Amino acid sequence: MIGQHCLALIIALLQYNVSLTAAAIVIALPISCLCALARLSPLAWISYPMRWYVNTLRSLPLVLVMFWIYILIPMLTRMPVSSYWSALIALACFEVAYFTEFIRAGIQSVSAHQWSAGLASGLSRFQTARHVVLPQALRRMAPALLTQSLVAFQDSTISSVIGVPEILQETTVANAQGQDTVFYYAFLAMTFFVICFLTSRAVKAMDKRYQLLRN
Repeated sequence: MIGQHCLALIIALLQYNVSLTAAAIVIALPISCLCALARLSPLAWISYPMRWYVNTLRSLPLVLVMFWIYILIPMLTRMPVSSYWSALIALACFEVAYFTEFIRAGIQSVSAHQWSAGLASGLSRFQTARHVVLPQALRRMAPALLTQSLVAFQDSTISSVIGVPEILQETTVANAQGQDTVFYYAFLAMTFFVICFLTSRAVKAMDKRYQLLRN
């Protein structure tokens, strides 16, 4: 029985938390690249709204953003939104704010000569950003982006507050059926620890490799 519950928890982790996090990152990353370019725009009507968005989202708790989307969108649009889509939209919007700042820092770390070289070769400013600057910025900020993705994975457990099935909810069910509170929550903690520890080690190795390449 315990083995079946542990297997159910692993399946729930992959089916809900991992898939929710991966979908949010796939949505957030390309949007963040555009938002980072907008943050660096010399035009105030472009950069100021983006700065406001980034600073506001980074100052709010994710659970509050989830509740807002889950409650306000149906009220404003008269269209029902499932708890899963509410959690996905909230997590993606949240990660856009963080990814934008990382990518902006990466773009600013690229030498101005790279912009000049791209423009001199006949590329437009947008093409230079897309084909020359952004690839370098993403490579430089990959450790930070992966670390934030790991935080997003941990934050995905918050989605249970609006009714999204996820591993924490499944653990509560397994606990109710198995009557072994300490074991199931310890198993949950160990599962998250192993995933986060291995990912952090990979991020550290990637960062070290990049530093060696720079030197």
